[in-house]
Amino acid sequence: MFLIREAEQKIADLYLKHKIMSFVHFYVGQEAVAVGVAQSLKKGDKMLGNHRSHGHYLAKGGDLKAMICELLGKEAGSSHGKGGSMHMIDKSVNFVGSTPILASVVPLSCGVAFEQKYNKKKDVTAAFFGDGAFEEGVVYETLNLAGLFKLPLLLVVENNLYSVNSTLNDRRAEGHSTKTIVEGFGAKYLQADGNDYLDVNVKAEELISYLRSGRGPAVLECITYRHMAHSAPIFDEKSRKVDVLEKRLQEDSLKKLRSLLLKKGIVEKKITSLEKIIEKTVDDAIQFAVQAPFPKRSSLHTDLYA
Repeated sequence: MFLIREAEQKIADLYLKHKIMSFVHFYVGQEAVAVGVAQSLKKGDKMLGNHRSHGHYLAKGGDLKAMICELLGKEAGSSHGKGGSMHMIDKSVNFVGSTPILASVVPLSCGVAFEQKYNKKKDVTAAFFGDGAFEEGVVYETLNLAGLFKLPLLLVVENNLYSVNSTLNDRRAEGHSTKTIVEGFGAKYLQADGNDYLDVNVKAEELISYLRSGRGPAVLECITYRHMAHSAPIFDEKSRKVDVLEKRLQEDSLKKLRSLLLKKGIVEKKITSLEKIIEKTVDDAIQFAVQAPFPKRSSLHTDLYA
């Protein structure tokens, strides 16, 4: 979780210095969701993400240097510098890919889970998307198919209370119930505190065990806070209503986990030592990425469908 936080904050600095030439959606504040779920997955399980997926990629075991190179458009990037922030893929860790079109990750993940079931694999698929994407019709079509075929699909809704700056009440009719919708399509539903690593992890474990039993799909809704603006490393407080700055700092997932570790007897010196190692790891990765070469002009027309 600290690796994701540290990397995102330093990548934000690169963005502000105009080293990144694409949109970047930062995962700061939501780290407990990606890590809590990823720690419940096995190496052979597959993961898909959305426009805000740096944290998902790293939680699944993705290479930090390859990710930063990708953001900077370098040849050593996970997609050879051609995908950028929102189009990462790394087959070596079964990160199937991230896709920015709202909710598009949902039907794609259904196809991945269908392949697992069709070929009688014991693996599962986890896909991450936001509360705004949950309102797209393709989510309900996917839930119906996944329920019909009892697919090993875990849909993780990262409910950070906003679709860009639109609140839940601005977008949903009175009486809206995610639980009712999900269970109505034959999927198992649990809600977790997305700012609490242990709560996410325990509930992800329960749902993934359910998937492996072959009983059908599941949805884990994690209520969390997005610390930065929708697609920029700024802290714009004008649209905040529930998750005001004081609340976000109080409920910060890293702060809560750090406090828990101290209560469990982990000495602060050990935590601080690990944090320093991670800080250096991120600094080294950024230095590597900045100095890495761009793709050669001759590769401009490779990796194309047509």
